[in-house]
Amino acid sequence: MTKALQSIHRLYKKNKLEQAKQELQTLIKAYPKQTAPHIDLGIIQLDEQTPQAAEQSFNAALAIDEESSTAHNLLGVALRMQGKFKQAEQAYQAALSHQPDYLLAHRNLGILYDLYLAKPKQALQHYQQYQTMLGSKDKELENWIIDLQRRVGK
Repeated sequence: MTKALQSIHRLYKKNKLEQAKQELQTLIKAYPKQTAPHIDLGIIQLDEQTPQAAEQSFNAALAIDEESSTAHNLLGVALRMQGKFKQAEQAYQAALSHQPDYLLAHRNLGILYDLYLAKPKQALQHYQQYQTMLGSKDKELENWIIDLQRRVGK
């Protein structure tokens, strides 16, 4: 299956999304207990701006492995794209409950709190956590942190 996924990743990079999706569907049928093909299919669906389909793919991955932090995080992205902000928050929190040091989940939860849920203190906490764990400076995020510190009075 690893070689098949590598081939699909090459198709994805060449923007041959329909072919990549077809090959992923074949893998899903051949390996019904594997999460990777569902997750990869969901990523393509996010790129195609079809978050409802992506939500289904990530939920299929979670039905196989309910502790997949990657699937929870990406499910949060799909839910956020649909305006389902509370569900997105729950998905990001689930990702962090299974993997507390998951950088992207901290970043995504920070974005959700900052831009969609008007919770600047929580956003600041997750941005700072992300920046600390990253171990290097993310200039864009550093600016977001400075802005939030001004807004919350820190």
